[in-house]
Amino acid sequence: MMYPKTARRKKRKKHMPSILQTKDGTCYLCTRLNGDFSHKTLQEHHIFGGPNRIHSEAYGLKVYLCVEHHTEGKAAVHNNIDNMRLLQREGQRVFEREHTRAEFMKIFGRNYLEENDGA
Repeated sequence: MMYPKTARRKKRKKHMPSILQTKDGTCYLCTRLNGDFSHKTLQEHHIFGGPNRIHSEAYGLKVYLCVEHHTEGKAAVHNNIDNMRLLQREGQRVFEREHTRAEFMKIFGRNYLEENDGA
């Protein structure tokens, strides 16, 4: 080979910190719903998942949850639509402190503050 390829490093994406919560060892939902405060293991949860996960990361729309509120149990956001919607409404409210509702709708495609049904 006359011209060997040089290895290129991937650019590391800068991860935005949460705009809803500081990473202080507390589960967002335990604090909000139960008044509990500390946990040994927390997992990062992007409030708007699927195709909007990248936008959740870019705007800091994520919280730290204990395992029971993230993936396991009846109250886990991945199993409980009410807790998922609670986070989505709060995420939208915090986003709209710095941005407009029109911007939120353009980015995330849905208004969670005016929903009446659980869909």
